[in-house]
Amino acid sequence: MKKIIMLALLIAAGSAFNSASAQSKKKDKKGKQKTVCEMVRIVPQTSLDTPSDTLSYAAGMAITRGLNDYLANQFGVKEAQMPDFLRGLHQGIENRKDSAFAAYVAGLIISSQVEKSMLPNIVGKFEGTSSPINTELLYRGFKDAMAKDTTFLKVDEASRIFEKKQVELKAQKEAEAKAKNEAYLEENKKKEGVVVLPDGLQYRIITKGNGPIPKETDRVQVIYEGKTIDGKVFDATSRHGVEFDTFNVGGLIEGWTEALQMMPVGSKWEIVIPQNLAYKEKGAGRDIAPFSTLIFTLELKGIEAAAEKEAKVMDAAKLVPAKKVPANKGKKTVKK
Repeated sequence: MKKIIMLALLIAAGSAFNSASAQSKKKDKKGKQKTVCEMVRIVPQTSLDTPSDTLSYAAGMAITRGLNDYLANQFGVKEAQMPDFLRGLHQGIENRKDSAFAAYVAGLIISSQVEKSMLPNIVGKFEGTSSPINTELLYRGFKDAMAKDTTFLKVDEASRIFEKKQVELKAQKEAEAKAKNEAYLEENKKKEGVVVLPDGLQYRIITKGNGPIPKETDRVQVIYEGKTIDGKVFDATSRHGVEFDTFNVGGLIEGWTEALQMMPVGSKWEIVIPQNLAYKEKGAGRDIAPFSTLIFTLELKGIEAAAEKEAKVMDAAKLVPAKKVPANKGKKTVKK
């Protein structure tokens, strides 16, 4: 990690000298193109006289393995820009023990991090709202804070303004999401064949099965596909490389547990699960936003026999030491 940080510092130093990039193409007084060594003022050693010389030189070359890809991926440095990179690298090495230069380079690093990471995140959060972010003023505020310039605001006051707006925006987005998902449920329940249960769960029978109905303590074999109301598929049995998935009925989100205890084996249903029976205000990962209504095509293929379940438990016990489960631990959920 220290190596990467130091490397980044040296690389960033090069950006301070981009104004001189045009000079890399200039010719010397004799009209000859300058070499890279001449441009960065590196005087090549004519020979490696001792084992220590060879080892030191080899070490320097060896630690550059993968550096070209790193420069391209992390900094966007192209092959044609290598003279500029080498000039900056040379400057960084020459001044590596200069604390003032190190502070200067730290400023370059931070400005790059703000531009590539922090700025897009902040701009994205407020994009399309009544208060979009003005990039130039954001940078002005950033610089003034670091310079302890309180002409407009103090840092504590600025933080309160920013945090308050974030809370307001979060509440606004959540309200809009809830309204959008509730509107979908209202429209869906009007469709032919849709059954609406008292707790809000909706289902439509695609194929009517005639097998046994699982209990909460059973383990079932299912084929499913899950998507959000915008039609985006977030999970499916077809992605798992298996014929069917197996789950404990009582260990799933509430909407699944409820639906499975009404489905005879051989059934195929479309179930629409309101957020209060799914992942509620927390959502699940990047694919399932807070307050999401979930739509599943769910096919119940079978219920595992008690002997089969017991055998699987015994096999698992041989491989994995038993763990004591805390008394207050809630249901284990399987992401859908």
